[in-house]
Amino acid sequence: MLEFIKNKIIKGKAPAMFRLPLVYSLGKAMVRCNLLKFPYRSAAMTAEYGLGQIRKIFKGNSPYVWVSAFFPTELLHALGIVSFSPEVISALVTSLGFQKDFLEEAESRWWSRDNCSFHRCAMGGLFLNYYPVPAAFCASSHLCEGGVFMFNNLARHYNRPFILLDTPLENNANALAYVTRQLQKIITRLEDVAGTRLRAEKLEEAVLHTEKTRQAMLKVNELRRHPYSPLSSRDAFAYLYLSFTGLGSRAVPVIYETLAAELERKIDERRNSKNVEPLPRYKLLWLHLQPFYQNGIMDYFEARGAKLVFEDFNHVYWEPGDIESPLDYIAYRMLSHFNYGHIERRIKTIKELARRYKVDGVVHFSHWGCRQSNGSINIIRRSLQEEGLPFLVLDGDCVDNRNYASGQIQTRIDGFLEMLS
Repeated sequence: MLEFIKNKIIKGKAPAMFRLPLVYSLGKAMVRCNLLKFPYRSAAMTAEYGLGQIRKIFKGNSPYVWVSAFFPTELLHALGIVSFSPEVISALVTSLGFQKDFLEEAESRWWSRDNCSFHRCAMGGLFLNYYPVPAAFCASSHLCEGGVFMFNNLARHYNRPFILLDTPLENNANALAYVTRQLQKIITRLEDVAGTRLRAEKLEEAVLHTEKTRQAMLKVNELRRHPYSPLSSRDAFAYLYLSFTGLGSRAVPVIYETLAAELERKIDERRNSKNVEPLPRYKLLWLHLQPFYQNGIMDYFEARGAKLVFEDFNHVYWEPGDIESPLDYIAYRMLSHFNYGHIERRIKTIKELARRYKVDGVVHFSHWGCRQSNGSINIIRRSLQEEGLPFLVLDGDCVDNRNYASGQIQTRIDGFLEMLS
């Protein structure tokens, strides 16, 4: 059924078909009727949530904005604004296999292949009229300068507001106050987008949902430490969408609670089964994102007895805060990201995750264009060597598969696993 959608509907009638709300209503119905298969009920719920959000965008009854990966979406949920993640839509487009036209459209407009392919793919889709022009472009300065520049460029091109949250590198009282003041100003600008005033109870409710999400994610991550946990990194990446646009939503903590319950049940079933699959020979930690086109990298690891048991992007990086002071809570969360600031923050988190999940090695997928991630590779390598942790770097691109060479990747994986043995 998914192949039919890809080949007969999306490619044959795009972009007009892509913009029809009916397509997303049909998709939700297919998920509920189990015509689209998912390994977990929670993954199906994630798909339903995403399809529902996209349907709202194309119905045009709700204002919608583009958001960068770490923009505080609690503000948007509290105001009834739909958020659209260019990184997530690029991953979806790539998984369906029609990213080539999007990339080439952006490149024809002088966005070179030196730029991140997530951004080029999203821009190409907008230029090709796959998505309506948003009411605003909302970015935070976290991690990715390329995203900030892209949002600013598109805002100028389409004459839309560009809303930037400038996040300091340090996490201290002055930085907290600075971010909180910005949030207050951003709320005023978002109120103009929404055409309504933000009610205090709505913001408190959104922050409460984020805190419930944090707690549910911690349950999931704790269950993933169990030797019989069936959730691999390949399946876990499906939930990243929720972290990018879902914080503040009522639906997201329910999805993670459902996933936790599913994992608990599956672990018990495997523990009590007489035909338990053998435990993996090696356990590995995955850093950064995965390629979203057909590639077989994770299957190749598993076929050789290695399981990718956790990924740093699913790490819960913030501690509980005061939900009765919602702007302080959001500001604290924004400043707590382990990948932001001094490299020691990231290294400390990697080492903690390696110990927590008792991994035998660490794999970093170095996505072309993510300079803030790739530029620290040698520092991370030296730090992990001091811990006796083998480290594999796979160079590639998460979206643009024009330079993907499976043979070279497999050779590097073989050498790494031979070293582990």
